[in-house]
Formats: sequence, structure tokens, C-alpha cells
Amino acid sequence: MKMISPVEDSSQLFSENSVDILNASNSSTFSDKIFNLGGRDVNVGVVDYGPYCLTEHVGENRGNADALNSTLSKELQIEGLEGNLIIEFCKLRNCNLKLLPFGPDNWGYIDENGTGDGMLYATYLKKTELSICCTSFDWYFCSFRSQMLFKPSFSRVQDILDGSQSIAYSSMKILVPRAKLLPTYLTPVYPFSSKLWISIFVTLTSMTVVLHGITALNSFRDALDQPAFVKSIFDTIAIFLDQGIFLNLSTHSYRSLICFIMLSGVVLSNSYSGGLASVLTIPRFEKSLDTIHNFALSQYRWAAPSIAWTFTIADAETPDLQAVVRKIEVIADPQQLYQRSLRGDIGIGIELLNSQKFYVGPYVREDNVHLFETLKEITYYDYTAGVSQRGWPLMGYFNKFVLEVVQGGFVIYWEREMLRKFQSNRLALALEPIITGRRPDVVVQRLAVGHILGPLYLLFMGTAVAAVIFVLELGWYSAKGYRKDRRVSAWE
Repeated sequence: MKMISPVEDSSQLFSENSVDILNASNSSTFSDKIFNLGGRDVNVGVVDYGPYCLTEHVGENRGNADALNSTLSKELQIEGLEGNLIIEFCKLRNCNLKLLPFGPDNWGYIDENGTGDGMLYATYLKKTELSICCTSFDWYFCSFRSQMLFKPSFSRVQDILDGSQSIAYSSMKILVPRAKLLPTYLTPVYPFSSKLWISIFVTLTSMTVVLHGITALNSFRDALDQPAFVKSIFDTIAIFLDQGIFLNLSTHSYRSLICFIMLSGVVLSNSYSGGLASVLTIPRFEKSLDTIHNFALSQYRWAAPSIAWTFTIADAETPDLQAVVRKIEVIADPQQLYQRSLRGDIGIGIELLNSQKFYVGPYVREDNVHLFETLKEITYYDYTAGVSQRGWPLMGYFNKFVLEVVQGGFVIYWEREMLRKFQSNRLALALEPIITGRRPDVVVQRLAVGHILGPLYLLFMGTAVAAVIFVLELGWYSAKGYRKDRRVSAWE
């Protein structure tokens, strides 16, 4: 028997093992088993919310994804910014995408006790591995079984699930009701502000008192009849309206006061005439709501198709954002929301996309977009991301793919592709002046009956008051004469 030394035996064994390793198919002892998934199913939850994800049942072998609860192949068609992203990711990793659609705007919620509903709750229950479609890792959950049922404490997505790298920038603005024309029956008061009217009233009152005091003192000194206080009132008003008066006295103090009243009256009457001419020819509008603070203080509310529009600011500490959260009306039906917006007394949430273009839902159309104007401030901004189960093994590859897609400019390309497909050019043109804050040029208009309704109302009120007083005077003097006749008859 031939003996082999231990050294020879060990080197031969090492040589044979090295050859086996080099001839292995992967040329690696530790192969990456999730680099190529070999057709493994990846369950993903999605909602319908443009331009991020839109799904449609198109029939077997006509789509690009399988349905999770169906045996048919490729019966779902998914498109959109994040829809295209998950499709391309599955192509790259050789996995079979299975979608669980939750319908429009059904992101859902997760309570602190582990109950919930919607897309994110399905991922929490491990029915799906990933939830994607304009979701955020910084959302705050609350119990929203009813529209405005708020609990005192909040739970955060990142405390329950894992999040991916940021995919797209998204911010929310509010379309608020456009400033309305001021009523024409108040035309006589529009030339001056309320503070100026108050100061004019105080000035008139003080001048009337001073005028009556000087007149009364001078009349007492000269042993003349005391004039009535009503005459001093009408004399002051007449001077301010550039009307002539009959002077009561010829003293220097009286004439000096009348002179200064006339000078101030000339200035005020000319200023009022110029302001009134401007009001009659250029339409006047209410003050626009251009900041979140103004909207929070206004009587208006705003509507959105889902309570998820407030998840980012649900735990905000500023009073203005707290007011925005309280003022939301959740109207899930787009047609109902469209009909509600036609009243012109409610705002609508819209989204500013990563490409700095606005995307509005189907409830904003060409025939109601003119009823709104946008706030100059954004309500909040956030970054969308995928939300997965804790410890999802594909998260590292998914994050790397997201970074490559963002760097390549595909996010903006897919956004604009969806805008071209689902938002008409007419609507985009109608939105442009609203978004930029540009108003149409003010056109000088012809005077109509509506412009003089205020003076007509004043004339009608004055005539009615005079008629009532005249009737009362007739009654008073008739009764007075009747009593006088009775006294004469009794004396006789």
C-alpha cells in the first residue's frame, strides 16, 4: 500500500476544491438569491390616484400585472408614475407582480389597537408586501371611521411599517372660492373705508356741537332767539355737501368756524366724488383669501376625496393648520364633489407635483374652475415613498432602483405623460391664470341701473320715512285740533 504524506494529501484536497469552486455556475460561494427572483410572486397593494397609480381590468393576457385574488394571467393594466416604477422594478428583478387594488383614494388607516382598513392596513396584516401610490412615511394615523372623529393621540407610519427612499415631491394647495363682487346697493359707502367713515362721523358730530355752542353763546350775548340744535346739524351737513346756508351771526368766531368747515367739506366732497366715480366704473371685489391664515379665519370649508389629505398635518401644532384639518369635508364620490363645488362656497384640495405642474381630480372641470383661486402659500409638502412590511428583503434593491429612476429623470417624464393623457389642454389653460394668480384686466364698464341701486335705495328709504312721519304728523295735529275743539266747546 502506498502511503501519502499529510502535506501532499491536504494540498491535493485544496486544489480539487478550488477547481470545483471556480467551475461553479455562479462563481461564488455566497450567491445572491434575491437578485434574480426567478418569477416569484410579489404582492403589492395600490389605490387609484392619478398621476401616481391607475389600475384597470382589461381581461386575461391583455394587461401588465396579475390580480392577487384571481387565477387569470395579466388581467390588470397599471400605469402612472409609481405604477410604471413598480412594473419596471419587477422586470429588473424577474418577479411576477400581483396587485391588490383598493379603489380610488382608499389608503386606509391603522389604529393603535391594531385594527384598521384600506391599503396600508393590508400591508400591516401581511396580505401585501408593499403598498405604493402617493403614500408617505411621515403620515400620522388617527381613527377616522367617521369623517371628523379625532382621537387625542396619533400613531405614525414609521412606527408600524418600513418606508423606502423618497420617490417624488408632492405638495398640497387649496383652491378657495374666488372673491365675489361686492353688492351694488352699498355703492354709496364704498369710496371710503370703514375707519374713514367713523372718523368723518366723529368730525361731523364734534363740529356740530361746537357750531351750536358758539351760535347759542353769541345769541345769548346779543339777546337773540336761540337756534334749534337740528338747524346746526343740517347746517354742518350742508357745508360738507357744498350746499349754501343762511348765516345766523356775524361774529368772528362763528365766521372762522364756518370757513374751516367749508374748507374741510370741499376736500372731503371732492375726494368722495372721485372715489364714487371709480366705484361706478370699476367693479369692486371682496378681499381675496391668499394665505393659510386668512383661510383659517374665514367661514369657508374645503373638500377632498379622502381623509388621507390631512395625514401629514394631523398632528400639527400651529393653529392655522389645525383649523385646516378641522375644516375638511370628505366627499368620496367625484360627481358629488363636483356638484358641491358649483355652489362656490367651498374650497378643493389640489396637488403640486414634482415637475411643478398641478394635478386636479375629475371634480375640477372647465365649467367650475373659474369659481376658484388658489392660495399663494402651500398648505404642506411631503415626499412619496413605498411602504412595506417590517424587514422586507427586497427593500435594499427597491431603494437602489428608486434612486436610479429619480436620477434618470423618469419621475418627471412619467408625471408629464400622465398629465398629457388625463388632463385636457383646455383645463390646463383655464388653470394657468388661477395658479399664477393673474387676474383678467379690469375693463371700464358702462353705468347701469345696478350701479345706482344704492342711491335709489336711499331715496326710497327717505321717501318712506318722510311719508310715515307725515302721516304721524297728520294724526298728531288732527288729535291736537280735536282736543282743542272739545276744550272750546266745554268752555262755552
